[in-house]
Amino acid sequence: MKTKISITLLFLMFLCVVFLLGVQKACAECFGAPLPGGFAGEYMGTYVGDDYGTFVITISPQGTIEGYLTIQKGPKTLPMNGSCSYGGDCEFHSYKEEISFSGKIDFSCKIKGTWSQKEPSTKGIFIAAKIKPQHP
Repeated sequence: MKTKISITLLFLMFLCVVFLLGVQKACAECFGAPLPGGFAGEYMGTYVGDDYGTFVITISPQGTIEGYLTIQKGPKTLPMNGSCSYGGDCEFHSYKEEISFSGKIDFSCKIKGTWSQKEPSTKGIFIAAKIKPQHP
């Protein structure tokens, strides 16, 4: 009798483990981190703080960022590049003026974050939104 109960309990425990592993796999697929491809597109943004200006960047399906920055106290246009992770963390910068941007893309395809410049020491915040393609 004890052996039959022990075997039944072991079998039930085995089924529970199999079930829980299946649930874990299903949840990981449903709630996994988005791919950079989901963020791909062109974004227009503005930055403010100790300095101010605008920028346009393009995020590739692989997460590569390229674009340009317009500094209003000039005005100057500078090339920028960087990358975006699977989780939506983005970093991009301009080598010439050493301006760095660090932010995160949210569910509505907006990037929010901070920016800083080494020389002169300036900093602030920025926001960018994905430009929706226009339909004819």
